[in-house]
Amino acid sequence: MNEEDTLERDVAGQYNTFRVYVYMMRAKEATARDVYRALGMSSPSLALLHLDKLVGLGLLEKKYGDYHIASKRRVGALRFFYLVGRWFVPRPLFYSLFFASMTVVFLALTPRSESYLIPAVVSLLSALVNIYEALCFYRLLPG
Repeated sequence: MNEEDTLERDVAGQYNTFRVYVYMMRAKEATARDVYRALGMSSPSLALLHLDKLVGLGLLEKKYGDYHIASKRRVGALRFFYLVGRWFVPRPLFYSLFFASMTVVFLALTPRSESYLIPAVVSLLSALVNIYEALCFYRLLPG
């Protein structure tokens, strides 16, 4: 079993471990108590268990009781997102922006020639479908 399969099984395949990893990617640095409070876990020791598991997998590092990201790996549902600052941005959002800009260009050209109306409608529908897909992807991320 290669490293990618191990990460898929041990991080993306474990709900709480995945939640902790997603939180740490957003927070960049936190203590076990911070994770416990933010995720509403039953105890700080449960957060500590998952944090130590992520340290063992090489995704986090521990210094003086604080944990921080050692390696940003896109596992599981994270493959469909880009991390921009603290925000997870789904890939279809970029496609929707592309199609929305195409729609604007086609609509701007439509008064000169009616032949741009059909591509404008097609690009608008493509933008709407990609916005819907982006919203669906957000449901994949834990709390």
